[in-house]
Amino acid sequence: MTRNLEFSKLLKAESHIVFREITNFENYVNFIPGCSKAKLIERNKEYEIGELEFDFLLKKYSIKSKNTISGTNIMMEQIDGPFETFIGYWSLNKKSKKSCEVIFNARFELPFLLDSLLPNSAIEKFYDKALDSFLERLNTIS
Repeated sequence: MTRNLEFSKLLKAESHIVFREITNFENYVNFIPGCSKAKLIERNKEYEIGELEFDFLLKKYSIKSKNTISGTNIMMEQIDGPFETFIGYWSLNKKSKKSCEVIFNARFELPFLLDSLLPNSAIEKFYDKALDSFLERLNTIS
C-alpha cells in the first residue's frame, strides 16, 4: 500500500541555515529517531548520494538515497533500502530574513510485513519526533 506523508512548518531561522542542515547527511544522526550512522557517499554537481543506518524493531536497516538539489528544493529517492519505493521532496520558502517555511512531502511503500506492523499513527509519531529534534538542533546552531 502506498502511503503519503506531508508536513509544513514555519521556522524562526534563516533559510540558508535550515537548508544547510537538511542537506548535511552527517547531521541526520542528531535528529532522526533510530538513526545510528549517516554518511555522504558521493557528491557531484547534479546530485548527492548518502546512506543512513537505523536500528528499528530489533533489526538494522540501511537506506541509500540519491538527493537532487535544485535551488531550495531537494528530491530524495531511495536507491537501496527497506522501502519498496520512497520518494521525498523538501522545499524551503524564505518568508523574511529570519524565518522560512519548510515543506516536506513523501510517497512510499513498505514491504508487506513492515506495512502490516506499522500503523499510520506510528509513522506520524516518528516524523513528529524527527521534526521536533530537528527544530531543537536549529535552536542550538542559529
